[in-house]
Amino acid sequence: MRRKAGFSLLELMVSVSILVTVVGVSLKMLVDAQHAYEGVTDMADLQQNLRASMVSMQRDIIQAAEALPPTGLSYPQGGTAKAIARPSPTGKVYNFPGPASSSTITDIVPGVAQGLTINGTVTDFITMMYVDNSLIDTRLHQLNTFPVYQVATASSPQACNGTIAADGSSVTFDANCITITGNNAVQAGDLIMFFNGANYAIQTVTSVTGQVVSFASGDAFNFNGMTAKATAGTLKQLQNGIASPGGPYPPTTAARVKMITYWADNVLNANTPQLMRQVNFNPAQPVAQGIEDLQISFSIANPNNAALYGATGPGNAKQPLGLDTPAQIRNVNLFVAGRSDSAYSVTGQFFRDNMVTKVCVRSLSFVNRYN
Repeated sequence: MRRKAGFSLLELMVSVSILVTVVGVSLKMLVDAQHAYEGVTDMADLQQNLRASMVSMQRDIIQAAEALPPTGLSYPQGGTAKAIARPSPTGKVYNFPGPASSSTITDIVPGVAQGLTINGTVTDFITMMYVDNSLIDTRLHQLNTFPVYQVATASSPQACNGTIAADGSSVTFDANCITITGNNAVQAGDLIMFFNGANYAIQTVTSVTGQVVSFASGDAFNFNGMTAKATAGTLKQLQNGIASPGGPYPPTTAARVKMITYWADNVLNANTPQLMRQVNFNPAQPVAQGIEDLQISFSIANPNNAALYGATGPGNAKQPLGLDTPAQIRNVNLFVAGRSDSAYSVTGQFFRDNMVTKVCVRSLSFVNRYN
């Protein structure tokens, strides 16, 4: 019999060993590539969440105080006026005024160490206000283009026949001057500021029927229904007491105001902390996931006593001190820290990073200090 050609046992063992080595190295490279992809993806998501947090807060802070008095808005006070509720982090209940405020809701209200505790760190929160000019009707009129009621004159040929109820319970807008329905319509939960001269008052919209906006008492802020009870900060202070076709008010203009509150939250989603943004007292919405810390400080212009601020100075103050008020805030310093959405499979730990920035409060920075 002729001997058949083939592999010897030794050759077979050597080839199998080589194959196992090549497969092992390939699998190791594949696993390493998967881990690298996982790490890069987690870090990219973390950076995106941090950037989203910063961009959202910067946008609102830049607009803070826009078209509002630099000293803030008076709220109902005196007599039997109720405390004015402030939008607060989940499970927290705070009232206005904030630190260093007196009888006004300032355009920026700090919330130093009043936020939630996340990973053993007490966070800050912040509230800011600005006029919302997003309501523009088909004639390009905004809510504050004309007074609610005005007689046509040579300089102001547009007559407006709106009315404000004497008890401050409602206002009727003239459709010839502004249409409050359609895109970005006035709706329940909105805040409307009324002003004439140096007098201001703010009300919460509770219902809208056509061109009639109502301000029923019992709103979330406690702004409404105070005309007969409070001695300051209500629509009563805008009245002149003289009956006229437009009611007992001089020419009074309205504008819609947005009140924005930010805080870091670990209650609404126990597995993933997140940055929350709340408009007025409407339900808060998440801005970014994985946000574990929010620390805020402020640059205080022309401090009355710079020594009060210690080593950090008035350029990095947690809040105005002494006689200083939030109306002196010119910059907001933001520190946001976050973690990746999921733990890294290799170490079982989360990736963590932070971002820091300074935001100029445009409408407070360009104030004529010599007025």
